[in-house]
Amino acid sequence: MKKITRKELIELLLNPAVSGINGASFIGLDTLTDVDLKGGKSNPMKGLVQKAVIGSSVMVFQNKNSNGYENMVRRRLEAEGKNAESFELKPRVWGTRIEGTPIVEHKGSYYLEVIFLKSGVTSYFLSGKPIKKDLIQGLDTSKGEGTQGGLDNKVIIRSFKIESIARITINKEVYIVID
Repeated sequence: MKKITRKELIELLLNPAVSGINGASFIGLDTLTDVDLKGGKSNPMKGLVQKAVIGSSVMVFQNKNSNGYENMVRRRLEAEGKNAESFELKPRVWGTRIEGTPIVEHKGSYYLEVIFLKSGVTSYFLSGKPIKKDLIQGLDTSKGEGTQGGLDNKVIIRSFKIESIARITINKEVYIVID
């Protein structure tokens, strides 16, 4: 287990030769993110709720020769007996993916783009103390996934701000991320 700063994590992820990320790689991820709540300034929990997800299994892609997300969606469409050619990859809505890495840069911040394989255990915290999800005021639970060309077994892609990553495991090497 190694302790690294967020800046060192970015450098590690930007350098596949050092990180060992090659093509498609499986990694473990623990995250701590601030939760957006509905209700504006009148919500007494606004800015005080965080979501921790421990033990997620994800895949990252370098996209050296082709787009890993597109390839996975097309393979799954074929496996479901659907027309893989019907899937059209759209351009990124935000940020710029740094070529040959799983990193997206947006307005001076860096994000790790992943495809979820297995979500970890989720917990919520109010001012650092555990809180049950159903007690959080203004939590948006209506977010749905897109249709992905009719795919039943969807490919869930997420981009985590580097500041949200608490621990990452790459090639059995565990990194604890510190400020």
